[in-house]
Amino acid sequence: MSHTSGGRVSTVINGIAYSARGVITLNPSNINVSAGANQDGSVYRTVAPKARTAELTFDRFVDIDGEPLKWAENLMEQENLPITFVEQDGQRLTHILTGGFFTGEPTMDSSTGEVSGLGLAADSYKTLR
Repeated sequence: MSHTSGGRVSTVINGIAYSARGVITLNPSNINVSAGANQDGSVYRTVAPKARTAELTFDRFVDIDGEPLKWAENLMEQENLPITFVEQDGQRLTHILTGGFFTGEPTMDSSTGEVSGLGLAADSYKTLR
């Protein structure tokens, strides 16, 4: 059975819809599993906690009405943000992250308007169909 991947994605952060520019990369698991080998060749695994994250770029951090976000230093200090990504084509999945906050070091390319270097981390993640 074939399926469609990619397509349009809507992005809503703290109730405001923004235009994402490129690919949204979700890392929804809160654990990292690693494998290793003992001296006798048997394998073992270790499990370590980690943050659920998303990486994305924005169009000058403009909302869908064309209003640019006015930069303020406290933007990066916001916490407990609800974040929703909706795949509008293909599978039509909704990705919901709660208890989120911004991460990274945002930069803006003045020639393209692209804001990159910005990520999100969240306490929880779920997918809805």
